[in-house]
Amino acid sequence: MEQSISQEVLKYIKKPFVREMIEQEVLNYSALARKIAREINANTDAVKAALIRHAKKLRKEKVKREEKVKELLQQSSFSIRNKVAVLHASQPLSIPSIAYSKTPSGYMYFVDENMASKGAEYGYAIIHIKSPLEIEDTPGVAAFLLSSLASDGINIKHIMDCREDTFLVVKEEDAPHAFKILAECL
Repeated sequence: MEQSISQEVLKYIKKPFVREMIEQEVLNYSALARKIAREINANTDAVKAALIRHAKKLRKEKVKREEKVKELLQQSSFSIRNKVAVLHASQPLSIPSIAYSKTPSGYMYFVDENMASKGAEYGYAIIHIKSPLEIEDTPGVAAFLLSSLASDGINIKHIMDCREDTFLVVKEEDAPHAFKILAECL
């Protein structure tokens, strides 16, 4: 029964919001243990013991993961390009672009405002992050970047992540602040 309780607790704490509370150490273990125990019909003390055991491991994994992400991003080069227009097309276009991608709903082009055609959205900037190729095999990089910016009120209009190149498209007026936030969290 103990193994089953441990597995049930682990399954429960893999929920993103619970995992985040554990990783940030802002969780009332007794209260969560009572809730889980009711849901799985188990002894609260056994659930709490499993919860504390798994939480300790999760926090260690998070620290290692975040250290790896920061290490890779510190090896990366960051640049900003302003005066960018965003264009969505249903068919491929023959225009010079900074970056583009094919999506199920069409093509997304990021172009210099001077090269934009009718229907483009103006007033954007691209933060380009050129990282070591090792970034492809490192979980949590995009989450780290996006949560760092979101927590300071920066909205990412588009993200393109391919191999060692990451493009974050933001409103042009947000670009300097976004760049500063990323520099400070590294």
